Amino acid sequence: MPRDEQKKFRARMWVFRRRQSELTSQQLAELEDLLQRVPGLQVAYYFRQEVTDIFDTAKNRREAETRLEDLRAELDDEAELLKFFELFDRWRDGILAYFKCRETSGPVEGLNNKARVITRRSYGLKDTDSLWTRLMLDVNRAGQAVHRTIADMHGLARAIQAKFRRYYI
Repeated sequence: MPRDEQKKFRARMWVFRRRQSELTSQQLAELEDLLQRVPGLQVAYYFRQEVTDIFDTAKNRREAETRLEDLRAELDDEAELLKFFELFDRWRDGILAYFKCRETSGPVEGLNNKARVITRRSYGLKDTDSLWTRLMLDVNRAGQAVHRTIADMHGLARAIQAKFRRYYI
Protein backbone atom coordinates (compact mmCIF):
# COMPACT_ATOMS: atom_id res chain seq x y z
CA MET A 1 0.00 0.00 0.00
CA PRO A 2 1.50 3.42 -0.92
CA ARG A 3 2.34 5.86 1.88
CA ASP A 4 -0.48 8.26 1.03
CA GLU A 5 -3.00 5.43 1.19
CA GLN A 6 -1.55 4.31 4.54
CA LYS A 7 -1.97 7.81 5.98
CA LYS A 8 -5.56 8.03 4.79
CA PHE A 9 -6.31 4.60 6.20
CA ARG A 10 -4.81 5.55 9.59
CA ALA A 11 -6.91 8.73 9.63
CA ARG A 12 -10.02 6.68 8.92
CA MET A 13 -9.11 4.25 11.67
CA TRP A 14 -8.88 7.20 14.05
CA VAL A 15 -12.52 8.07 13.35
CA PHE A 16 -13.35 4.38 13.82
CA ARG A 17 -12.10 4.62 17.41
CA ARG A 18 -14.19 7.68 18.21
CA ARG A 19 -17.81 7.88 19.27
CA GLN A 20 -20.11 8.81 16.43
CA SER A 21 -21.53 11.71 18.44
CA GLU A 22 -18.04 13.28 18.69
CA LEU A 23 -17.37 13.31 14.94
CA THR A 24 -17.70 16.25 12.58
CA SER A 25 -19.66 15.85 9.34
CA GLN A 26 -16.41 15.35 7.42
CA GLN A 27 -15.26 12.70 9.90
CA LEU A 28 -18.65 10.99 9.65
CA ALA A 29 -18.18 10.84 5.87
CA GLU A 30 -14.69 9.33 6.38
CA LEU A 31 -16.16 6.78 8.79
CA GLU A 32 -18.90 5.87 6.32
CA ASP A 33 -16.28 5.46 3.60
CA LEU A 34 -14.19 3.21 5.85
CA LEU A 35 -17.18 1.06 6.80
CA GLN A 36 -18.12 0.68 3.13
CA ARG A 37 -14.56 -0.28 2.15
CA VAL A 38 -14.23 -2.78 5.00
CA PRO A 39 -17.76 -4.13 5.59
CA GLY A 40 -16.62 -6.45 8.37
CA LEU A 41 -15.96 -3.43 10.56
CA GLN A 42 -19.60 -2.30 10.57
CA VAL A 43 -20.86 -4.90 13.00
CA ALA A 44 -17.88 -4.40 15.32
CA TYR A 45 -18.23 -0.61 15.24
CA TYR A 46 -21.95 -0.56 16.02
CA PHE A 47 -21.54 -3.30 18.63
CA ARG A 48 -18.90 -1.23 20.42
CA GLN A 49 -21.15 1.83 20.21
CA GLU A 50 -24.04 -0.10 21.75
CA VAL A 51 -21.93 -1.51 24.60
CA THR A 52 -20.53 1.97 25.30
CA ASP A 53 -24.06 3.36 25.34
CA ILE A 54 -25.14 0.72 27.85
CA PHE A 55 -22.25 1.60 30.17
CA ASP A 56 -22.99 5.31 29.81
CA THR A 57 -26.77 5.26 30.25
CA ALA A 58 -27.91 2.17 32.18
CA LYS A 59 -29.35 3.35 35.48
CA ASN A 60 -28.59 0.21 37.46
CA ARG A 61 -27.18 -3.29 37.35
CA ARG A 62 -30.45 -4.95 36.35
CA GLU A 63 -31.04 -2.62 33.41
CA ALA A 64 -27.45 -3.06 32.19
CA GLU A 65 -27.68 -6.84 32.44
CA THR A 66 -30.98 -6.89 30.53
CA ARG A 67 -29.67 -4.63 27.78
CA LEU A 68 -26.48 -6.67 27.43
CA GLU A 69 -28.48 -9.89 27.18
CA ASP A 70 -30.73 -8.29 24.54
CA LEU A 71 -27.62 -7.31 22.61
CA ARG A 72 -26.34 -10.88 22.85
CA ALA A 73 -29.62 -12.15 21.40
CA GLU A 74 -29.29 -9.78 18.42
CA LEU A 75 -25.83 -11.06 17.48
CA ASP A 76 -26.98 -14.39 16.03
CA ASP A 77 -23.83 -16.00 14.68
CA GLU A 78 -21.20 -13.29 15.09
CA ALA A 79 -18.63 -15.65 16.61
CA GLU A 80 -15.98 -13.02 17.20
CA LEU A 81 -18.35 -10.72 19.06
CA LEU A 82 -19.83 -13.57 21.04
CA LYS A 83 -16.35 -13.97 22.57
CA PHE A 84 -17.11 -10.71 24.39
CA PHE A 85 -20.01 -12.47 26.08
CA GLU A 86 -17.83 -15.43 27.04
CA LEU A 87 -15.66 -12.94 28.91
CA PHE A 88 -18.75 -11.19 30.26
CA ASP A 89 -20.14 -14.50 31.57
CA ARG A 90 -16.85 -15.30 33.28
CA TRP A 91 -16.60 -11.90 34.99
CA ARG A 92 -20.29 -10.99 35.19
CA ASP A 93 -20.36 -9.96 38.87
CA GLY A 94 -17.28 -7.77 38.56
CA ILE A 95 -18.44 -6.10 35.36
CA LEU A 96 -21.95 -5.47 36.62
CA ALA A 97 -20.58 -4.17 39.93
CA TYR A 98 -19.61 -1.04 37.98
CA PHE A 99 -23.28 -0.06 37.80
CA LYS A 100 -23.63 0.04 41.58
CA CYS A 101 -21.25 2.96 42.24
CA ARG A 102 -19.91 3.80 38.75
CA GLU A 103 -16.35 3.15 39.87
CA THR A 104 -13.84 1.16 37.89
CA SER A 105 -10.88 -0.85 39.04
CA GLY A 106 -8.64 1.29 36.82
CA PRO A 107 -6.46 2.70 39.62
CA VAL A 108 -5.89 -0.77 41.09
CA GLU A 109 -5.15 -2.21 37.63
CA GLY A 110 -2.67 0.61 37.04
CA LEU A 111 -0.93 -0.14 40.30
CA ASN A 112 -0.84 -3.86 39.45
CA ASN A 113 0.71 -3.02 36.08
CA LYS A 114 3.38 -0.85 37.73
CA ALA A 115 4.16 -3.70 40.13
CA ARG A 116 4.58 -6.14 37.23
CA VAL A 117 6.87 -3.72 35.38
CA ILE A 118 9.00 -3.15 38.48
CA THR A 119 9.20 -6.90 39.07
CA ARG A 120 10.44 -7.39 35.49
CA ARG A 121 12.92 -4.54 35.82
CA SER A 122 14.15 -5.99 39.10
CA TYR A 123 14.87 -9.45 37.75
CA GLY A 124 16.86 -11.42 40.28
CA LEU A 125 16.05 -9.14 43.19
CA LYS A 126 14.85 -11.40 46.01
CA ASP A 127 14.16 -8.95 48.82
CA THR A 128 10.46 -8.02 49.06
CA ASP A 129 11.29 -4.85 50.99
CA SER A 130 13.41 -3.61 48.08
CA LEU A 131 10.62 -4.42 45.64
CA TRP A 132 8.12 -2.56 47.81
CA THR A 133 10.46 0.46 48.06
CA ARG A 134 10.84 0.54 44.28
CA LEU A 135 7.06 0.36 43.84
CA MET A 136 6.47 3.17 46.33
CA LEU A 137 9.10 5.37 44.66
CA ASP A 138 7.59 4.64 41.27
CA VAL A 139 4.14 5.81 42.33
CA ASN A 140 5.57 8.97 43.88
CA ARG A 141 5.20 8.04 47.51
CA ALA A 142 8.82 8.21 48.56
CA GLY A 143 7.92 9.17 52.13
CA GLN A 144 5.95 5.97 52.64
CA ALA A 145 8.57 3.81 50.94
CA VAL A 146 10.95 4.06 53.84
CA HIS A 147 8.42 3.11 56.52
CA ARG A 148 6.53 0.14 54.99
CA THR A 149 6.93 -3.36 56.38
CA ILE A 150 5.56 -6.69 55.19
CA ALA A 151 2.80 -6.38 57.80
CA ASP A 152 1.95 -2.91 56.44
CA MET A 153 1.77 -4.36 52.93
CA HIS A 154 -0.66 -7.04 54.11
CA GLY A 155 -2.77 -4.39 55.81
CA LEU A 156 -2.82 -2.29 52.64
CA ALA A 157 -3.84 -5.33 50.59
CA ARG A 158 -6.68 -6.07 53.05
CA ALA A 159 -7.85 -2.44 52.86
CA ILE A 160 -7.93 -2.53 49.05
CA GLN A 161 -9.75 -5.86 49.16
CA ALA A 162 -12.33 -4.48 51.61
CA LYS A 163 -12.90 -1.43 49.40
CA PHE A 164 -13.78 -3.56 46.39
CA ARG A 165 -15.57 -6.36 48.27
CA ARG A 166 -18.65 -4.17 48.76
CA TYR A 167 -19.23 -4.10 45.00
CA TYR A 168 -19.70 -7.87 44.88
CA ILE A 169 -22.40 -8.08 47.53
